[in-house]
This record gives sequence, structure tokens and C-alpha cells, in this order.
Amino acid sequence: MDTADLYQGPLGDFVARRTALVHELRRADPEAAEAIGKLRKPAVSVWAIDQLAVGNASVLSALLAAGADARDAQRSVAAGTESRDGFALATGRLRDAVEAAARAAMDTLIQAGHPPGGETDRRIRTTLQAAATGGAADRHALWTGTLDHDLDVAGFGDASESEEDVLELAAVLAPLRRQTASASPGRAEAQRPSSRELVAQRAAERDVTKKDEAAEAARAFAVAARHQADRLAEEAGVAAEKAVVAEQAADDAEAAAHAAHAKLTR
Repeated sequence: MDTADLYQGPLGDFVARRTALVHELRRADPEAAEAIGKLRKPAVSVWAIDQLAVGNASVLSALLAAGADARDAQRSVAAGTESRDGFALATGRLRDAVEAAARAAMDTLIQAGHPPGGETDRRIRTTLQAAATGGAADRHALWTGTLDHDLDVAGFGDASESEEDVLELAAVLAPLRRQTASASPGRAEAQRPSSRELVAQRAAERDVTKKDEAAEAARAFAVAARHQADRLAEEAGVAAEKAVVAEQAADDAEAAAHAAHAKLTR
């Protein structure tokens, strides 16, 4: 059930839009209508965060990537594969990302005529960090703009947490993630392709593309040739039938001519 449109709209119209959606779904999907009817109107701090999914998706992506890196850094420190300096860098990046997202959310409040205050500012920052470092459900709600309540920070979650982001979100965050410290520099360097390998790979990709295009062109020509052959065969069949009819008419005409000659010579 996609509720993004409900949360990403004017805060003052939330109840009216929720009621309209319930009425719309009541006959077709009574269970969904009942569930939507129970959705609560978000606090102004949460509403401001939800609006970021519409106009500031890149800010949320950077925040979620920083949160994922901070969680990984904490687990790596606990496992002894990363120094506390690396964890400090990750948490510093997270603080910067929280601040950037908080500024964007407060700008949204100002533009909507809801001047932020001290408590609202604090709740925005706390909820942003809690969602970015919390469970998969909170991370997904932050990304889709469907948070419905303030969150409280509780560290970086369970160090053994295995909840993975949905594939679409993971794909968005992957290029924004840092190289994890759990992989040694030598191993990371060994896995990184050389310039020569990249050139060869790109050349191979271009070759594959050209071959695909040539194959598509050949197939298109073959299909056109087959259509032409079928058309000519059909036309030849019709012409053959006409020839048979013409030959029969000629035979009849010749027989009639011979008969006329015979009568004339009697």
C-alpha cells in the first residue's frame, strides 16, 4: 500500500486527504481503507522530513549512505577490523549529512509558513539520525517520505543486525558508500581494475554492441526478404492459375477454329 501521496502534501489537508482516500478504497479494498483510516497525522517536524523525498532526494540518499557507513564502521570496530579513527570519520560524515538534511527540512517549513522553533529543530535532527541509523523499515520510510512519527536515536542499532535495504534503495546508495575498512587496502587495490583493463573492457563492450546491432540488422533484412519471397510466391501462384485458365481458353478457341475449318471444307 503506497501512502507516499498522503504524507507528501500540505500538512493542513492531511486529515481531509486521508478521509477522501478511505472513501475511495472502502468498496474496492476494505482492509486497505481501514488501515489508511488508522494512519496518524504526522507532527510538523516529521512532515517536513517527509517532504524531502520529493524535492531533496539526493540529500536523503547522502544521509542514508552516511548512516550505512557509520553502522558498518561500528561493526568493523567491534570485530577489530577497523580503527576507532575510521569510526570517528564515519560518524563525522553522518553528522554533516544530518545537518544538511535538517537545513533542507527547516527551509521546507519556512516556505510552508511553519517557522521552525528550537524543539522542532531538535526533533528534526534526532529523527533524521535515528532513521538513517535505525532498522530497515525506518530507513525505507525516510527514503520514501512516509515517516509518521518522531524517532529517538538509540546508537547504531544492534551490531549484528542483518536487515538489508530493499534492492532499489541499496542500488541508489551503493555508489555513495565509502570503501569499507574491513577490506584491506591491498585487497581493495587488487580488486580495482587497471587502466589497461578498463580500456579493454570498454573496447569489448563496444564490440559487443556493434555485433548486436549487426545481428539486429541482419535479422531485419531476413524478415523483409522472407516477406517479399512469400508475396512473390503468392503472386506466382495466382499467375500460374491465370495461365492455366488462359491455356484452357486457348485450347477451346483452337478446337472451335478447327471445327469451323472442317465445316468450311466439306
